[in-house]
Amino acid sequence: MTRAVAKSLVWMFCALAISPAWSDTRAAKSLTVSIAAPEYWCPYACDMAGSRLGFTVDITRAALESQGHRVVYRNLTYDRALVEAMRGRIDATIPTFKSEAPDFIFPSHAVSRTEYCFYVPKGEPWRYNGVDSLENMRFVATSGYSYGEDVDAYISENQDVGVTLIGGDDIPNRLRELVRRERFGALLDDRLLFESSQKNVGLVNAGCLDEHHAGYLALSPANPDRSNAIARAFERGIKVIRENGQFCEILDNYRLGAEFVPGLDRCSANLQEK
Repeated sequence: MTRAVAKSLVWMFCALAISPAWSDTRAAKSLTVSIAAPEYWCPYACDMAGSRLGFTVDITRAALESQGHRVVYRNLTYDRALVEAMRGRIDATIPTFKSEAPDFIFPSHAVSRTEYCFYVPKGEPWRYNGVDSLENMRFVATSGYSYGEDVDAYISENQDVGVTLIGGDDIPNRLRELVRRERFGALLDDRLLFESSQKNVGLVNAGCLDEHHAGYLALSPANPDRSNAIARAFERGIKVIRENGQFCEILDNYRLGAEFVPGLDRCSANLQEK
């Protein structure tokens, strides 16, 4: 969860004093909202043909369905998903960092929180202790992801020297194999993705980045009226599913706590009572 940093035209438009007639009334118009994410982002977003679609997808579906809308989910590589959303061919990507798609339209509520960590083979003594500790460590990471200002700057300055970025399909497993085969000394990956996988044998956590990242439903800038209407419906729906407990139930279905979604401190108590 690959994350291509969107390079696009800046969309300039004036805020309308009066919203479209269908934007804020549940019964006015039911929308079919198309969202996309890679299947290897599980449990954030999973295989569209599987029994579980991912907790951020389930949250989005529950929120928008509570407002009378329908959600269609499909799997695309992340860079492709961002391009499709930028062009208006799909409505949104999920979960997306604001820094990765600066021209997109974002609701105020996030659907996930991400922490990035380095992983090395068992027995490797190296540990991450700030950017300076990367000087003699060759590592591999995912192209297009935003890891935070300091690490992004380091990657930019050292790409193809001390750092290699890869894109495409099945990236987490490819990262792990590159380290297992000693092509690189370490990999940088999403902690939840890595530790949820059963294919991480032989690799250990060597330290995490200080910065955490909020993931959002990132809506296409190609049709701002439609995207803003979806964002408002999503906001209303989030309030509904938080109040009725469905938000917490979704997290519980994935054996996750409220720490994986910003602003859900009260949900922790609900999960503990179950």
